[in-house]
Amino acid sequence: MTLILGIGTSFYGLNNPDPQIESLLFCKVRGYIFQICLMLSRWFVAFACIDRYASTSDKIHLRNFAKPKIAYRIIIIIIIFWSIICSHRLIFYEIKGNFCGIINNIAAALYHSLYVTIGGGIFPSMIMIICAYLIRRNLAQRQKKTDTTGIR
Repeated sequence: MTLILGIGTSFYGLNNPDPQIESLLFCKVRGYIFQICLMLSRWFVAFACIDRYASTSDKIHLRNFAKPKIAYRIIIIIIIFWSIICSHRLIFYEIKGNFCGIINNIAAALYHSLYVTIGGGIFPSMIMIICAYLIRRNLAQRQKKTDTTGIR
């Protein structure tokens, strides 16, 4: 979806008028859907890492977290959350010249920059790194228990 919206419209604009700078509605909706798809892909991977950590845990209450029913609920929550958080694009995006974006609103541009940097970069990356460490630790502990008991 992200590739179709990102690259598809650019290819279309090579031989035709660019719909992104011709139609304000297209400018807003394309940016909105594109941003949601980018955020969803990052956060789905981050929560998949949390799920894998939970499934490798020795603690039963954490392992209970790694169930399909909970995963479906989290997917719905993530979709709703990012649909709301990205909605500023529908409000503040405008066309000026050959540019579609946040042009005259500094507060909206700052909000956009911060949420993309923090919500799309720092937080999901940190979650993945921390989960990778915790998964490795859990598996090492499990291997150590197996080695000490001699059971395979």
